[in-house]
Amino acid sequence: MKKTRMMAVLTIILLAFGTVAAWAADDILGLWKIIDDKSGKPNAYVLIYSNGGMLYGRMMATINLDTGLVDDTIATKTLKADALAGDPPNCGLDFVYQLQTRSKDYKGSIIDPGDGKVYDCTIKREGDKLVVRGSLKGTGGLLGRNQTWQLASVRELPAGFTLPDAKSFVPVIPTKK
Repeated sequence: MKKTRMMAVLTIILLAFGTVAAWAADDILGLWKIIDDKSGKPNAYVLIYSNGGMLYGRMMATINLDTGLVDDTIATKTLKADALAGDPPNCGLDFVYQLQTRSKDYKGSIIDPGDGKVYDCTIKREGDKLVVRGSLKGTGGLLGRNQTWQLASVRELPAGFTLPDAKSFVPVIPTKK
């Protein structure tokens, strides 16, 4: 009897922690607008999605900083990440990958499509913003920089652009040439 009661209590505790972890991941899922560090203007849209218990960030659209207009999307895929193996398109690229929940933030990796360098990544939500920190591997987050991402709406995307269903996404981890 005591063993059965103990198993029931343990099961409830494990379910509660699983629910909290699932809720926490939902905290950052969705569409986000990346803000350029220097200009303060939006330069891309990324969709954070879940797959296999980890989170990934896939580029949906890029924005021309001079015009403020979307210049490429996951539907057109015209701009390439030349520093990455296979020259994949920027839009459709899983440049944030293998994020796992760690208390109040998420940790994983982020790759710079421009030069192919991989950094440790920490993401923390602050209201309708994400603070995304890329830091040199092995520095514990000390040597790096922060970027701000703002919660975005599908209405901000170009007319006729349909956001793909993230449930169909299969993560592809990019590598440097």
